[in-house]
Order: sequence, then structure tokens, then C-alpha cells
Amino acid sequence: MKHLAVNLRKGERVALSSQSSKVNGIIVGLGWDSAKFGGETVDCDVSAILCGLDRKAYDVIYFGRMRSQNDAVVYTGDSRTGEGDGENEQIYINFTKLPPNAGLIAIAVNIYDAKAKRQHFGMINNAFIRVRNWKTGAEMCQFNLTDNYSGMTGIIAAEILRSADGWDFVPSGQAIAEASRLQSIVKLYQ
Repeated sequence: MKHLAVNLRKGERVALSSQSSKVNGIIVGLGWDSAKFGGETVDCDVSAILCGLDRKAYDVIYFGRMRSQNDAVVYTGDSRTGEGDGENEQIYINFTKLPPNAGLIAIAVNIYDAKAKRQHFGMINNAFIRVRNWKTGAEMCQFNLTDNYSGMTGIIAAEILRSADGWDFVPSGQAIAEASRLQSIVKLYQ
């Protein structure tokens, strides 16, 4: 297992919190370069699918539901354009507030209304998921969404998994053909 790596590949695992590192929370940031096709801006959205130890979804945090119970997971706001440097959307995760039965948090990215707008991830450049320590802001790891996602409208970018010692980040980059609505991704965890 890698510790505090920077650029990750699919399947690599990074310890985010453990008894030795004392990281109580993280910021998961989504960044992408602004793009317009057919006059429409590509609107990417990051979401957190909270699952129990059984890997079944019990809550979803996204632009339509910005806070989980007890504020364990908080979505900070929707960027519809990808304009600006760095992260365009963020989700805060407080490990100390997650319930004991929380076992997995899937980090999903989808293009809002992609089917109607005829958009897909092949139209986007420089997309990434970055994880930072929420108290210090220090970057812990980054996963670039650089695979050929042409024709795909959603990606399970990573899973944050409970381990015996804390929480681990595992990038997956699993592409989903039709995810114009987040529910298409959530169904994978039901």
C-alpha cells in the first residue's frame, strides 16, 4: 500500500486516515477544463455515494442534497462550467462523523443532462479528482481521468474504503455509458 502518493493509477491504494496519520477529514475536489459543444457548456458534477459495510447505498450527496446526516459529508457547490484553475467542485468528508456502519464512499462524476445535450467525457480535457487534508489543505493524492472515456457520460472515479486502520482511497475510473442522471450510477450500489 502506498502512503501519501501524488499521482495514482487505477487500483492503487492510498491510506488517507489511520491511527498513525490522524487525518480526521478530507476534501475531494473535481477539476476539469471548461468546454462548449453546440453552444452548450459541459457541466460535470461530483457526487458521493455513501454505502454501508455491505456496499449498499444509504445516502447520496450531490448538488440536490448537499449534506449528509450530522454533516459527515458536505457538498460545497455546483460549478456548471469548469471555469477557473484547480478544483471546480468539492466534497468534504469528516471521517469522525461517519456512522460505524459506513464502509465505502463512492466518488462519482457525471455530465449533467449529457444525453439531451449529446455530450460525453471525450469532450472534456484535464479532468481529475484530488484529495487533500481538510485541516492543512495539503494534497494527499490525485487521480487524473485521462483514459479514453469517449461516448461515456459517467465515471466512478474512486472508492474510499474503510480499512482495519482507517480509510483508504482507491481510484477505479470505471466508465458508465449512460449517466445523464446520477441515479444511473447509484443503481450500481443497490
